[in-house]
Amino acid sequence: MDSALRSLLEAMLDRAGAVALTHLHAAKAQLKADGTIVTEVDRVIEALLVEELTRAFPDDGIQAEEGSRIDPRSGGATWFIDPIDGTSAFVGGLAYWGPTVCRVCDGVLEVGAFHVPRLGERWYAARGAGAWRDRVRLGAGPTEISRRSILFAPSRFHRVGVAPWPGKVRALGSSAAHLALVAAGGGLVAVIPRWHLWDVGCGALLIRETGGVIWDPSGVGLDPERCTPGLPFLAGSPNALGMLTDGGWASEVLTQG
Repeated sequence: MDSALRSLLEAMLDRAGAVALTHLHAAKAQLKADGTIVTEVDRVIEALLVEELTRAFPDDGIQAEEGSRIDPRSGGATWFIDPIDGTSAFVGGLAYWGPTVCRVCDGVLEVGAFHVPRLGERWYAARGAGAWRDRVRLGAGPTEISRRSILFAPSRFHRVGVAPWPGKVRALGSSAAHLALVAAGGGLVAVIPRWHLWDVGCGALLIRETGGVIWDPSGVGLDPERCTPGLPFLAGSPNALGMLTDGGWASEVLTQG
């Protein structure tokens, strides 16, 4: 693991999170064309992260949720930025939201970071080097399904009907948080119906580095950095994902979620 890179990203996201916290309970939401919401805080944080990443990695490109685009120079990688993943949760004063970034080099996720300001949590993953929550390295999580097992779900999950899931369901409002918590063993499955790489890049790397898998609704492996953005997927332990993909239920929930 490149400790200097990790420290750099954590410091950037700490500053971004501090900006968001100063506007907690005061940010006003605006509706975007795609039906999601944005606040002025999202735009301010995006500008901050674009400036800092461009300064630190001048050859790299940028793609960010609120529209920032910079083409990479020859040989450069691309950073994907979500200034606040979970904007609705942020506006609502909930806990799980925060800035997240990931870097893709030659079509492969290389590094990702996610910060949850209200909880003070820092998540980090590097390809082939492991995954961390704060200073604790994450290992393989539980795989046995029970009544206590948690499935992290999209917000419209309740409209789909009864799932073939014996455990509990939680919807926190942040895809990045759902994936991170599954990677840490806080749940067995994250159901992700719609996404961009800036939403899920860090979380996908956390899942991979802790031995989890990512499948499309039919049970076929999926690499978010190499497929069409928004293609629905599930992430977690193979046996838990198998329970949801068998019989076609996952295809239904991921289409409607």
